[in-house]
Amino acid sequence: MNKNKPFNKDKQTKISFSELMDLIGTTCDYKFCIVDENIDEELMELAAKHGIDLTGYKHVIEISGVQHAEKRHGTKSNDRTPLTLEDYLLIPYIIKNRDNITISTSKTRQRESTVLVYEKQIEFTFYYVEEIRVGKKSLAFQTLYKRSTKKPLKTRG
Repeated sequence: MNKNKPFNKDKQTKISFSELMDLIGTTCDYKFCIVDENIDEELMELAAKHGIDLTGYKHVIEISGVQHAEKRHGTKSNDRTPLTLEDYLLIPYIIKNRDNITISTSKTRQRESTVLVYEKQIEFTFYYVEEIRVGKKSLAFQTLYKRSTKKPLKTRG
């Protein structure tokens, strides 16, 4: 796959997880990739307010997170604004240039976990969710989705 022109917008592109991670610019093996090994100060302070020390943590993506995002929010899902390959390529940008970040609890049938929710407006509003994995010292990709951005109302003059 050509890094300068990785896909054709008019044609569906199917690539492997490792090819996707290579395009994002990470180091990875067949199911685990490091997106960024640096946690910024704002994120460290937010986590510290919740009693979590992020020293030594890394932003990571595992194939299971991508599979979840594709199933729930991808082009074959019923999501009203499905994800494209281009959206996944925005992940490092969203992490570093977020408009807002919140920390909350996510509950699944199996367990409860603490997550970070990044918001970034780039044509759409993107929501990138990472699970804080204390034992593995990682911030792991949980899901990515986007929503149409509402236009502000025009004021009459």
